[in-house]
Amino acid sequence: MVVMDTLFRILIRDVNERGQGVGTVRDDGHGGFADASDPSRGKVCFVNGALPGEVVTARLLEEKRHYRVLDLVDVETPSPDRILPDCEYYPECGSCQLRHLAYDAELGLKENRIRHFLSKLEGAHSSKFLPIIGMEDTEYYRGKSIFPFSQKDGVVTIGQYRRGTNDLIDIRHCLVQSEVSLTLVNTVRELANSDGVAAYDRMTQRGILRHLVVRTGFSSRLVMLIFVVNDSSVKETLLSWVPALEETVLGAGYTLKSVWMNVQKSRENRILSDDYRLLFGEATIEEMINGVRYKLSPDSFFQVNPIQTEKLFREVVKTAGIKPGDRVLDLYCGVGAIALQLAAQGSGEVFGVEIVEAAVDNARENAKLNGIENVHFIQADASTWLHEQKNKLEIDVLVVDPPRKGLDPTALDVIRNADCERLIYVSCNPATLARDLVLLSDRYQIETIQPVDMFPRTMHVETIVLMSRV
Repeated sequence: MVVMDTLFRILIRDVNERGQGVGTVRDDGHGGFADASDPSRGKVCFVNGALPGEVVTARLLEEKRHYRVLDLVDVETPSPDRILPDCEYYPECGSCQLRHLAYDAELGLKENRIRHFLSKLEGAHSSKFLPIIGMEDTEYYRGKSIFPFSQKDGVVTIGQYRRGTNDLIDIRHCLVQSEVSLTLVNTVRELANSDGVAAYDRMTQRGILRHLVVRTGFSSRLVMLIFVVNDSSVKETLLSWVPALEETVLGAGYTLKSVWMNVQKSRENRILSDDYRLLFGEATIEEMINGVRYKLSPDSFFQVNPIQTEKLFREVVKTAGIKPGDRVLDLYCGVGAIALQLAAQGSGEVFGVEIVEAAVDNARENAKLNGIENVHFIQADASTWLHEQKNKLEIDVLVVDPPRKGLDPTALDVIRNADCERLIYVSCNPATLARDLVLLSDRYQIETIQPVDMFPRTMHVETIVLMSRV
């Protein structure tokens, strides 16, 4: 049995979805090469912080039957793409996985990841893969940020979790969250400690502050705050903080438009409950994408990176190629983000289906806000609604943007049998995308595959796939 903390010398060949280098053992870290009969030689190793092409020395953290997890100790042969991380909290903070990799190389890594999952699919020839759309400035891009609270030695801390743990890092700045969100984090930390408002402890069920959620309107320069608390009795204290919060936001060049309290008493890991209470200002803030205005409520699902969302939506509209008279269906439409972009082109008629009532209400309000009349929103479970419309669907273009788990069997069955000219699949998970494209391949053929980098310095990547009816 291998002892924990044993050192191994490893050749890295790839990076996995968690940003870990993937490789195999070359020797035991002391010059003793593993021979062909040594089971260590073929066992897959996941090394935190290692990059493709590197030879590294790593310390064993976990020994599993089919793989090992190791921590980087030394880089013997560094990748030419390795750079010095530009964040003092990296790699301990779990927000980023790739701050030690040059951005051009990161984009190449993400392109290769998409090709790895999709290139073996029928019709996915190399010519179908378009170059990934990257980001000019990869800093301060998140329009929605969630910061957990904790407490240590009686002092309230707020920040991000240490990678792979529930231990909190008390961060003072961050290169991916909006700049105004970190100024608010620092102000709230100071206010909580000065007023003696304790952080919630899930084990003891004591304390009040659980999470701080910050929504930033990049185009409107408006900010929404949501205090997630265990006890609503803190309401008056939170209200007393508003002047200081307004001053903080104003100093960063924004306006504090909305402050909410979300009362969450569950012991589970779910961040938000359904109990929202408006404390200050208006119920929504606004964001504009490609000239379309969106009102966002506390629980609205919206793309996290507004800057890249403009590019993503432009690609979806271009790919859809809507012609006069076309009927377009947007499944999982949320607050109408993509549907309104498509309808704003003025051609065709667009329908959006979404199960969350509040999201549908937002979508309808957003249509009125923009004076868009050729769009209709339906509150229903997408799969159930599709099944009910099985023999009634007359759709020219179908857009699906499902959650990470992908399409469920009912939705796939109806989509397969729909007489639809063009299908656009927007995916945040290349594994479930590949699975679904296989199941659709007998009815639809791949035309183009367009990756978009929505989350620089992480392993996440979005993909737009255009398919046409066979």
